[in-house]
Amino acid sequence: MSKLIIKILESINKILIPIFVKQKMYYLLSLLLIVNLKKIKKTLPKKKLKYKAIVLHKSGGIDDLIESQKKFNNDILFLSCPRSFFKQIFNSIINIKKYSITDNNYTSKNKQINNLKLKYRNFLGIFIKTLNNLYFFNFIIGFNFNYHAERELHNICNQLKIPFLLIYKESVRTEIQRKYQIHMLKKTNEKINVYKVAVYSKTAKKFLTDVGIINRNNIEVVGCPRLSASFNYKNIVPKNQILYYAIEKYRGLPQSYVKSIGKSYFNDLECHKLYDENYNWQKLHLRTLKILKKFANENPEIPIIIKVKTSHYNQNDYKNFPKNITVYKLGVGHSFLEKSKIVIAWNTTSILESIAANRFILLPYFHKKNLKLKKEDELMFNLKEKNYGFSEDDFYKKLNIFLKKKYKKNDINNNQSSLNYYLGNLDNGAGKRLDKFLRNNIFYKKV
Repeated sequence: MSKLIIKILESINKILIPIFVKQKMYYLLSLLLIVNLKKIKKTLPKKKLKYKAIVLHKSGGIDDLIESQKKFNNDILFLSCPRSFFKQIFNSIINIKKYSITDNNYTSKNKQINNLKLKYRNFLGIFIKTLNNLYFFNFIIGFNFNYHAERELHNICNQLKIPFLLIYKESVRTEIQRKYQIHMLKKTNEKINVYKVAVYSKTAKKFLTDVGIINRNNIEVVGCPRLSASFNYKNIVPKNQILYYAIEKYRGLPQSYVKSIGKSYFNDLECHKLYDENYNWQKLHLRTLKILKKFANENPEIPIIIKVKTSHYNQNDYKNFPKNITVYKLGVGHSFLEKSKIVIAWNTTSILESIAANRFILLPYFHKKNLKLKKEDELMFNLKEKNYGFSEDDFYKKLNIFLKKKYKKNDINNNQSSLNYYLGNLDNGAGKRLDKFLRNNIFYKKV
């Protein structure tokens, strides 16, 4: 499906979904969703088709599925469905702005809100039945347990005995994030009604178990399949190229939780006493850009790639760069690892992917630190001193050292313990484990 067709469909959806929902045109809405479904070509079955799965598209999660199923899938047709489709159904029934419903603030004691949620759930019940009669599918795959537009879909799938399988990819979090999220979920006493959950690591399973969000027997540790691509890169000698995964302003910090629910909600959380809404990584990002700009001017033959997420892109940050710096906003940043010798990043899964790819890693570590947090605002990678730039001069010096250092495929450049702790795929067997998880849960069984 071309980008043009996708854009046309998005425009059609915005017009037709609200009409079909308000007029309860379940059949026409089902036809519209079927038109929106797209075969995930890299996962096409190698043998005769037996089963169909609707996949609620989300980057990262889709990459995990592809990395596993391009190798192991024999008989399942995976169909990508835009998550915006269900979001538009949700918005047609519930005014999200009026009722201030967010992913982190879904549970409510407001009778009017809960009645609207029930209305949405009942609508989905008839819609999913109609869809499944018109275009039969065996199960649904999602990647977030708390996405507001999918919460009631979990419940309906459970009622209809259609397995909703959650491949939970949000397992890489700092200790301070973990504390806030546990506090939030325990306080609301939330439960998720999915059939089974696949997680990256034992740490992720413990997190979901500790908050009591789902029975531990319904959680299976499979690892992060998309890490396999990074493992493959370590056998490729990279170019003298620098890759900077642009630092996100609040990455690893609790601001998103506080913003969505409010400060007072966390007054009984001990670590919230240290909360500073103005504490962020923006200055660290800008100082890193300044160093890279200087380095690029002094080394015009060295290409520097900056990968920034569209949602975090500020045009003013990227002005007047020399020609050897290229900024990418669209697509996933993983593919740039293959040809990059040095990776610069902060508090992101990309560092773990770089460890698996055996690249030279350099973390900017010259920010103003909140010492009272005792590094709870940092992901822990167990890297060596050489991997940290403790000042701008130190960072620049180490950038030169890594650039001149010869890359040897058989040398292990980084401690790999964090791969197991966060992503559970040190053995590179996650793809096979995810395949087994999917196959064992195609059919709904009583649990």
